[in-house]
Amino acid sequence: MQQTHPDPQALHGRKTLVTGASRRIGRAIALALARSGADLALHYRSDESGARETAAYISDMGGSAHLLCADLADVDACADLADRAHAALGGLDILVNNAAIFERTPLETLKPADFDRHMAANARSVYALTLAAGRRMKREQGGAVVNIACISAWRPYPEYVPYSASKAAVVNLTQGFAKTLAPEVRVNGVAPGPILPAAGEADGQGERAVAETLLGRWGAPEDIAEACLFLLQARYVTGFTLPVDGGRSLR
Repeated sequence: MQQTHPDPQALHGRKTLVTGASRRIGRAIALALARSGADLALHYRSDESGARETAAYISDMGGSAHLLCADLADVDACADLADRAHAALGGLDILVNNAAIFERTPLETLKPADFDRHMAANARSVYALTLAAGRRMKREQGGAVVNIACISAWRPYPEYVPYSASKAAVVNLTQGFAKTLAPEVRVNGVAPGPILPAAGEADGQGERAVAETLLGRWGAPEDIAEACLFLLQARYVTGFTLPVDGGRSLR
């Protein structure tokens, strides 16, 4: 039987767009892809300094990255971003849909507009970007997409109902596009659990989330990046969303 081993340059030359790459999970994914040899376009919405810092880390590794600004809540901006990434990189092999908003929406102040805002930024952007990039990949006979979902897609957070609904849509879009774009393009997802304390979370929320994991600790953005690298190299996996949550989903 042929044995395979991890290849640190397995994604060498793969032309890759990472959304929300200016900080936290998006930055970790971009840096992991750079170490694996990918050519990168880094999307950001407003944090240009953070995106430049991510690009500087990549430069220190001997790589380079294109910076692309876009508000992904604007559906037309999504298709335009795919076009600009393709032009900047000379092609597009990989799309990582990471960008999202995460806003606390307790019952006392919950409004219909909260749902619309989260769906536009977190779900419709995934739909529009995957549609635009996936069509190109399918025509060009190959590619892969990884969507960053959340374990709240299956276990909604009570004070983040619009956010949780948007991530449930991401899981469904992962399955739907895996069917639509097959066999040329694989589409998978990663569903983080407690990965660093989030800005704006309720008092004690993070500690409670960590207490519910089997591993009893926070995860790191690098844990999500490793899962993305696995799925990008798992050539017989598509339509799957991998929980990376320290076992919290088993509670």
